[in-house]
Amino acid sequence: MGFHHLDQYADTESGLKPVAPAARVLGTLAIALGAASLPPGAWLEMLVPLLLVLGLSRVARVPLATLLRRASVPLGFLALASAGLLVLSPGNPVATIGPFTVTDGGVTLVGSALLRGGAAIGAGVLLVSTTRFPDLVEALRELRLPAVVTAALGLAYRFLYLLTDEMAQLHRAAASRNAGGGRVARRNLMLGITASALTRGFARSERVHRAMLARGYTGALPSLHPHPLDARSAGAVLALSLLLAAVVVAARLR
Repeated sequence: MGFHHLDQYADTESGLKPVAPAARVLGTLAIALGAASLPPGAWLEMLVPLLLVLGLSRVARVPLATLLRRASVPLGFLALASAGLLVLSPGNPVATIGPFTVTDGGVTLVGSALLRGGAAIGAGVLLVSTTRFPDLVEALRELRLPAVVTAALGLAYRFLYLLTDEMAQLHRAAASRNAGGGRVARRNLMLGITASALTRGFARSERVHRAMLARGYTGALPSLHPHPLDARSAGAVLALSLLLAAVVVAARLR
């Protein structure tokens, strides 16, 4: 399995590529926090973070269909989690669904949650799609996240692919031998494949850890391609943050 099925637009020549990864992380946080700070029912102001995400995706040359497809699953979970607010929130009744009564207050809360969550999720999807994971880990390290956390994230990301490859190899080996003919046999086969993959994964992790220690590993993974936060990227993040702060203040004063 390759390492670029998520960040497949990281090498695309676009206006977002010169921006430092740390600035992209800060910009994503600014959009998420700005959207979350908007009061429920501020429909016009809620369009600003969404339009910013759509504009940045166009600058980054990430297709809108890809952005929507990757954001659809977490957005669906958000809609499912907030659906109960439609009938639990106080307000005037606007519709009846069986024994439940939908209120206007519930519609406002759910609509606001979807718009704010859509902006935050879209910004996160855009960040992951345009930033390599090693650069993302390096950005978190530059933003003073504890070294043990960034090292664990980097190693977990790499071992996830190794574990997936191990399971794929075991599954191909079992399929080539016509293993797992019935339902019970297939279940037992999958349990055996999972157990074997975990065992092999733990053994490989021990070998990798010993190899890292032999090569002078001190607890922090070195960066091969550092991208420090420059003045231009910091200025872009500051402008974005000020814009979102102005939108939030305007929404709360209206």
